[in-house]
Amino acid sequence: MTFRHPLLLLFVVTLSFMLGAVSCQLPTIDFETPEEMVLIPAGEFLMGSPEDGASFDDERPQRRVYLRSFLIDRYEVTNARYKPFLDATGHSEPNHQKLEFRLWFHGRPFPGSEQHPVVNVNWWDAVAYCQWLGKRLPTEAEWEKAARGTDGRRYPWGNNWEFTKVNSASYWAGHTIEFKDGVEWTAFWVSGDGARISHERGIRGEVLTLPVGNFPEGVSPYGLFDMAGNASEWVQDWYEPYAYLNAPLSDPQGPNGQLLKVVRGGSWLKPARNIRTSDRDYGFPADRASGIGFRCAKDAW
Repeated sequence: MTFRHPLLLLFVVTLSFMLGAVSCQLPTIDFETPEEMVLIPAGEFLMGSPEDGASFDDERPQRRVYLRSFLIDRYEVTNARYKPFLDATGHSEPNHQKLEFRLWFHGRPFPGSEQHPVVNVNWWDAVAYCQWLGKRLPTEAEWEKAARGTDGRRYPWGNNWEFTKVNSASYWAGHTIEFKDGVEWTAFWVSGDGARISHERGIRGEVLTLPVGNFPEGVSPYGLFDMAGNASEWVQDWYEPYAYLNAPLSDPQGPNGQLLKVVRGGSWLKPARNIRTSDRDYGFPADRASGIGFRCAKDAW
């Protein structure tokens, strides 16, 4: 931070000295070890997609975007990490409108799901958790750079689709899955193979998240896990379908929306097309879905 007023600068220096003199008497709590966040260096990257037959309109045009350096969590926030936040703040536990999709009861996650990404959290829940740790949600641009690096790759691991590297619908089916419409999605997840698999192998017979870091071959160029699949992730930005047409080319913060928030990364529910690093999804800020979680970011300057 730059201070331009001399009296304000003197006040801050004096206050810092006074606090430093008593800091040895104050307990500190380190919620994160350095290894659990990754520094993404400043510079340009390719954001969005060209018209390649796989991309959607809201990913275009592709452009070079400059970002300042920032820190971002190496892993999605887990149930185990979310619990101390609830204990300390009294914040409401993750919830879902359908009982069968609820994974928390009486302030505790379902046994065996502690290292799974926390889901059934809305955008406000994610913001509150990150702020509790002195962090924030990543912007959409920060998220995409952390997922794909600077070379415009289609997936965190490269340009070739491999369903064994990501927790998605294709992973559970054992072959590439694409849904042409909601009818095909329903046929798979409600009455077809997806429904059978989730009943046999899902948490409470429904939710097919996996422990974070379960796909080491699918890490991003910066070493981040689950930037594709497992849980989709809330980011800071409001969603507008044509935001890229007029967005700034330096540290974009997203449009001034009012209705929907951007969700990134795809989830265990998604087909291959929605696992791409440039794919943009969205939800109402109050949505609590069994496929949406988050990770936090932090300024590095």
